[in-house]
Amino acid sequence: MELSHAAYFYTLAQVGITFAGFATILMALREMRGSSMSKFHLWVAQSYIQSGLVTAIGAMLSPLLYGLDLSETLTWRVASIIIALPSLGMLFLAPRQWRAKTDMPVRLRLRIQIAIGFFINGSLLFNAAGWPVAPNGGLIMLAVSWNLFGFFAQFAESVNFFFETENEDARNPGN
Repeated sequence: MELSHAAYFYTLAQVGITFAGFATILMALREMRGSSMSKFHLWVAQSYIQSGLVTAIGAMLSPLLYGLDLSETLTWRVASIIIALPSLGMLFLAPRQWRAKTDMPVRLRLRIQIAIGFFINGSLLFNAAGWPVAPNGGLIMLAVSWNLFGFFAQFAESVNFFFETENEDARNPGN
């Protein structure tokens, strides 16, 4: 028997890997244009590659655990904890890492995305505890999807960072 929603998890994993690949291509395009990578550019690119890989791992985790003969309920509990803890850690560290790499303020849109990410990923801890409802895969799908969608939105916004000219880069003292 296959885990419910396995196809969705596998699709998320494929999208996560593809996303990491696009971030890598952006880095290569910037280098091919003769523009160097600032600390900020490197951090942004690393964040996107990392998010794609973390998404793939999170998406494949539930089917893997179920394939190891964990019950469906235990699969949802264990996957919830394993996905929530690193996701919450990454969300917590993101503003500090941003400020360490650039003098640009953390944008309001990004702060809102982080707050929603805390709420959604924090709900995984309740899912693991089985409160207020029995553990289920829907919250895991939501959390992994939100993490990826949040990075998609940030990626769309920050593509401009990768195509700035050297002169524009020089105006940002955080480089």
